[in-house]
Amino acid sequence: MASKDSNGLVISLSIFVLLTVAFAVLWYMSWADASKLRSDLAVATKAKTDAETTTRNQLDDTNALKTFIGRPEPEADDVVTKGKERLVVVAGNGTVVPDTMNAAVEELSTQRNSANASARDRDNQLQAKAAELAAAVASHANALTASQEALKAKEQELTDKEREHGEQLSQREKQIDDLKNQLMTVQSEFSTFREEKERQVESLTADIERQRQTLKRLRAAKFNLENINFERPAGQLVSVDQNTLTATIDLGTRDSLRIGTSFSVYMPSNSGVGLSQSDKDIKGKIVVTEILGPSQAKVEIVNQKLGMPMGSGDPIYSPIFSPGQALEIAVVGKLDFDGNPGSDREEFHRILRSNSARLALEVNDEAQILAADGTELTEADIEKRITSSTRFVLIADLGDENTEDTVQRELNNKIRRVKDRMEQVATDNGVYLLSLSRFLDYIGYSRKSLAWSPTRKFPAVLPNGGLSEYVHPTFGEKSGATLRPDSLGSVSGKYMRRKPEQPVSMGSTSSLYEGTDKVE
Repeated sequence: MASKDSNGLVISLSIFVLLTVAFAVLWYMSWADASKLRSDLAVATKAKTDAETTTRNQLDDTNALKTFIGRPEPEADDVVTKGKERLVVVAGNGTVVPDTMNAAVEELSTQRNSANASARDRDNQLQAKAAELAAAVASHANALTASQEALKAKEQELTDKEREHGEQLSQREKQIDDLKNQLMTVQSEFSTFREEKERQVESLTADIERQRQTLKRLRAAKFNLENINFERPAGQLVSVDQNTLTATIDLGTRDSLRIGTSFSVYMPSNSGVGLSQSDKDIKGKIVVTEILGPSQAKVEIVNQKLGMPMGSGDPIYSPIFSPGQALEIAVVGKLDFDGNPGSDREEFHRILRSNSARLALEVNDEAQILAADGTELTEADIEKRITSSTRFVLIADLGDENTEDTVQRELNNKIRRVKDRMEQVATDNGVYLLSLSRFLDYIGYSRKSLAWSPTRKFPAVLPNGGLSEYVHPTFGEKSGATLRPDSLGSVSGKYMRRKPEQPVSMGSTSSLYEGTDKVE
């Protein structure tokens, strides 16, 4: 309402200003016309004065002439008559007065009469013009008076409206003051309420942080006690043919199994799957070569530990395969694991695809954070990409942080910084951390060549077997046992057709490998 009243006041003031300007213009025009009329009147008056002056001068000249001739009669004709009579008397001989003098006097009289008539005409004209000008001035004065009266009426109307709007504005201001007081009261109450709630939030936040730290410690303790990487077998061997080094497993199309998926094969009586102490229970690795049905597939025995032949019922495991599910993996660092020069990042992607796993994010050799489609991400995106649905964060080669190559050292340091952030997010979300080498062991990956080269440190990395990828460099006595030169392992299936069938292994392991179940 106050806004509408203010708009009415503004409109009234605008009308007042417009009327004032209009009246001022009208008055100015009237004043200008009156000024012109006054100027014309002054000119006419001056002309009249000049004519009267001329007439007076002529009368003075006539009177002077009459005085000069000694005939001060009031009329010119009398002067002429008396003059003639006087001339006759003066002449004394009855001489006729010459006409020349009469003619002169008559001419002067005529000129005087004409001048008087002209002066009277001009006077009449000037009086008429003055009357006309006086009437015009009176008309303009009347119009100006009417305009002033209208202006006064509008001023009075505006004054009344201003007084009315002032009263309304005072009422609105009083209402606004009341609302302000109410608002200040509400704000004070809200401030008190907010401070109380902020204290509660701070207390809850501190409590959540304490619980979060407790959860981290419990998870760390759980990891230290159990070192859990994956918890249950994916399936088991159904049948084994040692002659052809093939087998069948109880997984198939209903489990979204794909050709090329690899598994580690454990002993039936293992000490726990995926645990560092259970590495000695791994018999070897298998790779899926053919899908035979909803719950059956054919596999190839890629690697089999000597003295530990695979058999029906052996459980199989993979850290990135779960029946009917697609697991997410994140990886950071340089990927060079097949023993050949150059990056193996494409091979790593192939391994994930073959196991139906998804890549949540990866940090490449240039310390770039990339999504699965190659889109570059920022460190702020790590929390969005590594979630509770992510299975593993794999730690690959982080590079030498003391290298003399300053550019490479900066990249390596950035990779480590991103790795630390990924580890923190993984810990917060209960995501398992795993080295790339152990991950490759658990999925049954077989390297393409012997891993030792002049560019690598000893101990050399051997082709993957059932144990860790590293072999202890010292040969000799381990845990009180002496290494024996003879082997208890089975003969390769290539020669089984020409020799009697080997007896079933009792599961003993050469003392050469005792104590080699340590992982990096």
